[in-house]
Amino acid sequence: MKTIFIATAITVTTGLIVWQCWPQSEDAKTQQQTTATSSGAVVSGKPERERTASWPPPFPESNEERKFVPLLPTGPQLSAAQSLVATRDGDPRTPPMEHNQTTQELPSAAELTDPKAYQQYESRQSARLYAAYVQAADEELPRLREAIARARDMGIAAADIAKGEEKLRRITAMQRQLLNEHPELQNAGATKTGLK
Repeated sequence: MKTIFIATAITVTTGLIVWQCWPQSEDAKTQQQTTATSSGAVVSGKPERERTASWPPPFPESNEERKFVPLLPTGPQLSAAQSLVATRDGDPRTPPMEHNQTTQELPSAAELTDPKAYQQYESRQSARLYAAYVQAADEELPRLREAIARARDMGIAAADIAKGEEKLRRITAMQRQLLNEHPELQNAGATKTGLK
């Protein structure tokens, strides 16, 4: 019984000592300083306004009135529904879309039933694709070379010019590879004007 009483007394005493020594929050310190001031003691330090204010202050204190600058008009004020109706036929500023006029050849019923005939159909489709690439490269390579020359004359950064030269190199390499693997593309009207 005595040990329980002694243990309880030691626990309570330790708790009180820890509570007295524990660091106090800013509110408790301010409250103690206010109590000390009202009892006649002189408090040295910052004024009351600075002691209780949060740091950093939420807004810089200024005696000037805030000035609001009106935004420039961005266009007619339309509701969402009116804006949707206005764009129903498309935005007039967009360039016209270029649709591919060539129609894809579909396999016939006989080609669908015969595996060898279907392989021939796939070969024709691949040849058309390769021929279209070679023809597009013939048209695009001269334009790309001119654009690179203009960029050099204008003093464009070397890294940007290198991107264009890499694109030119890859298109040329792919065109050469297709012409080497499929010599019939040279005879089918695809010229080698893009190759140098």
